[in-house]
Amino acid sequence: MRKRLLYIFIERYGWLFVWLISWSGVKATSNTYTPADTCQHPEPPIITGSAKAICRNELVSLTATGCAGTVVWSNGDTGSTITVKPQQTTKYTAICRSKPGCISCFADVWKITVNTPEAPTVTASSKLVCPGQTVTVTAANCAGTVHWIDQNGTEQTTGKTWTTTLQTTAVFRATCEQNNCTSNPSIPRAVEVAVPQSPIVSADKRDVCVGQPIRLTASGCLGIVRWTDGAEGITRTVTPYSSIDYRAICQIGSCQSDSSQAVSINVRSANSPLNLQTNLTNNCPFQTVDLSKAIRNNDASIQRYEFRSEASLLAPVVQSPGAVLAGTYYIVGRTVDGCYTNPVAVQVAIQSCQNAIPPCLSNPAFVAIRLDSLDQNKGVVRLTAQLGGSATKPSWQSDGGGLFTSSDIIARYLFSEVDRQRGATLFTVSVADPDGDGPCVGASAQKLVTAPSREIVGLSKKVAEPIWVTEGQKRLVELTYQFTIANLGKQALKDIQLADDLDAAFSGAGAQIRSVSVRVDSSLIANKKYTGQGADTTLLSGGQVVAGEQAHSWLTVRLDVSQATTLTFTNKAMVQAVDATGNICRDQSTNGLDTDPDRNGNPADNDEPTVITLHSLQGEEYSNVFIPEGFSPNGDGVNDRFVIQNVPTGITVQVEIYNRWGHLVYQNMNYKNDWDGTSNQGIKTADSRQGLPDGTYYYQIRLSDGREFVRFLTLVR
Repeated sequence: MRKRLLYIFIERYGWLFVWLISWSGVKATSNTYTPADTCQHPEPPIITGSAKAICRNELVSLTATGCAGTVVWSNGDTGSTITVKPQQTTKYTAICRSKPGCISCFADVWKITVNTPEAPTVTASSKLVCPGQTVTVTAANCAGTVHWIDQNGTEQTTGKTWTTTLQTTAVFRATCEQNNCTSNPSIPRAVEVAVPQSPIVSADKRDVCVGQPIRLTASGCLGIVRWTDGAEGITRTVTPYSSIDYRAICQIGSCQSDSSQAVSINVRSANSPLNLQTNLTNNCPFQTVDLSKAIRNNDASIQRYEFRSEASLLAPVVQSPGAVLAGTYYIVGRTVDGCYTNPVAVQVAIQSCQNAIPPCLSNPAFVAIRLDSLDQNKGVVRLTAQLGGSATKPSWQSDGGGLFTSSDIIARYLFSEVDRQRGATLFTVSVADPDGDGPCVGASAQKLVTAPSREIVGLSKKVAEPIWVTEGQKRLVELTYQFTIANLGKQALKDIQLADDLDAAFSGAGAQIRSVSVRVDSSLIANKKYTGQGADTTLLSGGQVVAGEQAHSWLTVRLDVSQATTLTFTNKAMVQAVDATGNICRDQSTNGLDTDPDRNGNPADNDEPTVITLHSLQGEEYSNVFIPEGFSPNGDGVNDRFVIQNVPTGITVQVEIYNRWGHLVYQNMNYKNDWDGTSNQGIKTADSRQGLPDGTYYYQIRLSDGREFVRFLTLVR
């Protein structure tokens, strides 16, 4: 958060910031020189310029008058006239230095507004279409005029959308024109043109009995397989009750193949007829009949008998075949090879009896619960009441705080947060007493179901200070990002996937990605093919994090930003993981080291992007000496000292810090990277422990090898 405040401060008061462009060539000075408070401070220079509003990459000449000494500009240049080419809106100031340690106040600001808009964001209505199919591309994030360009860079049309018909794969790009300035081209958006191949359909059996299952498979499809009966999936199991043909198509995006060749399934019935008694009546004093009495003999070819309420193999089975009331029932047999016989009707008649036994006593109510499914991701359980005897309509209850969305024979229950926290929910199903005040009673059953725990993964992303390196004749910058993956749930998380799209962060802004390297903790698996560009955006391809623990990975990106349209780069990463039950949880990264900075137990509501701003394109004269543009001495352990990096061994560093009125506030003749923002010269704050006030300061840094650096820094807590 403090780093974010620094960026906000820089954005609002950018005229006080400087680009870290070195200035050298000053002759070596001795370790002693005239203190600043003995000089006659010169008047600040007056700045004029050739323009105040430009397009990106245009040049502006700035002139400072009224200085008899040396003019030092806020971008590090010196001289009464400089030429600049700002890539974003920038404010320039300068000081007049009559001699070392004797400077003027800051000059009034000259603001140069860069009107060049950002590149638009292009999306397509489909990533894959058939030849001759229409596709619409849309450009967002442009308040001006959108210009569409083809793969050869030729403008095709204008407007927020472009609808065209494709015969071959195409790449779409767009620019945004606003205030007579044109942006860089957008990130290319490709639309592939292809016709899916018809799938090849096969079945594990072609000749089956009625009711036997068949496994169908469709191969050769890289998209979605759609069957002619409305089902989807590469493989499926069907139970046909009559001869039928099965076909399928392959669909990728909005493009689909021709229908496959048919697979014909021959469905036959069993030839063996059933030898049954087709009329049954009760034996007093019982008021029910046992349907099994209709079976005259035990036919060796019949493996089992089934009792149904209608003359169809798809009809419901009889709830209690051992004690049925008057009516018509159907019995079918299934042979040892799995074939069903034709249903045979059995008529049941009930005669009156003296001292009759109520049907509910000879057929008592019975109920049980079957767990059908438990969706860990959605937090939904599906239960079935298995009724027996004289049981009829079930009634459902739970001891949890969830909601029954259906509660008949099949109950569907949505777990509440209370259920999740308790870890289990007790379900009760009851059936009423079938004869009221009579001798019969109702029945009930219970089942304890483990509630799905809310597994939570959190991701944070912090960027370290940039490091400038030399590669051949190029000056490149290295950015190192640290990812923290936290398991905030109660189960171990596995199959960790971490994605970071570097094209979106850098390439779209004109920066060139020269190399990437990944380092991970031992519990994570790095993707060796990761480039961060195109489709290769998966940084981690596996690993696990135990409950309550964290794992880390580090990504180092080496960039050429010499052609970048901005020096501020923003991006996010995405993590997903799988818990022990197969549930997938995800999170977008938030800036910093803490995955849940608001401490509310939900990292999903923290997704602040990670931002890095480079305040200079460092030149060769730096010779790898890195001087930060600012620091934040607030005691948080991050960037608390003004640290000069890459100073050669044996070189002594002298530091002088001046406030905006030219007063010397800090001096050290043998600096050891220990300045914490407090004053040791001139006018100090009332309480020196509080340090100097936030703001912009001018510094003069001299190395004992003769190099001198003069420019500005920002102190903000």
